[in-house]
Amino acid sequence: MSKPSPAVAIRPLRPADVVLLASLWARGKPPFGPAYRNEAQTWERLGLEEAGFRLMECTLKEWLPLADRRHSWIAARGLRACALASVRPRCSSSAWEVDYLIAGRGDETLCLTLVEQLTQGLGRAGVEKVFVRLKADSPLLGTIRQAGFFPYLKERLLAIDRAPQGLEPAKLPLRERTLADALPLFQLYNAAVPAAVRRNEAPTLREWVAVQEKGRWQHMIAMGTEGPSALLRLSKRNRAGRFSLLTQRRQDVPLDYLLAAALNHLADRRPILCLVPEYQKAVAHRLEEMGFRAVGEYVVLVNRLARPVEEAVPVAEGVQQAYPVS
Repeated sequence: MSKPSPAVAIRPLRPADVVLLASLWARGKPPFGPAYRNEAQTWERLGLEEAGFRLMECTLKEWLPLADRRHSWIAARGLRACALASVRPRCSSSAWEVDYLIAGRGDETLCLTLVEQLTQGLGRAGVEKVFVRLKADSPLLGTIRQAGFFPYLKERLLAIDRAPQGLEPAKLPLRERTLADALPLFQLYNAAVPAAVRRNEAPTLREWVAVQEKGRWQHMIAMGTEGPSALLRLSKRNRAGRFSLLTQRRQDVPLDYLLAAALNHLADRRPILCLVPEYQKAVAHRLEEMGFRAVGEYVVLVNRLARPVEEAVPVAEGVQQAYPVS
């Protein structure tokens, strides 16, 4: 007579769950293959394979400081993990992102429960938005939509093995971003990004600052005649280089100068990757002309858990009504 399978336990991840995490990490490698891969695609990991099975390094470094870095839930049968979901804050406690989303075939319902538990807890804590980026063909895309996430943006990841030869030197000065640039860059964001995306992502300056993705990178600004004309985000990690570009549709600075600046900065990296939103068609077309190829397509989703309270404030005489401040 066969023994009944143990019941599934769904609960927050504990520092003592080393064995459960080890089983999940091991099954993300052959012969299990992609069945247990992490479906959440954070910016700093795009285009890179998940790190190998390194029990002490991955588990102790990444997961034990749970209280101040992320919230995580796990589903397990005995000593075998079935699904894992984890969220971490972006640049403010009001905006978080899913950074780990793992479930085996047939365990999608468990993954749904984990995500719902996490978002409910964040909602009670006053978090306003939770984001997640998935591959366009992710098997968990339907699951995450059932958990209340709405797709609002498509992106393509373009790659080239090395920087193209014969690039012209960047004929524009670039400078590091400072805290004082928040408002001018938000104005650039409003000029560069379609309203449908901004409405779901960051309709206010406060929200735009909060939703910035974390990571170790440089933010370089190209100045135009009336302020910032473009923002380059550059990163070097694990021998690879990656960049993204925020630029006005009617730009003061030629696109080739901006791309040359990014590629010259990353010339020692192999490969070089660029994440391009679907509305940046000119950027994608020019990169493809330079030899870049598409290596991934993604969908970005958001779950708006709470709306900021609008506060009426005094206004100058002659204004018909008070306006909301968020």
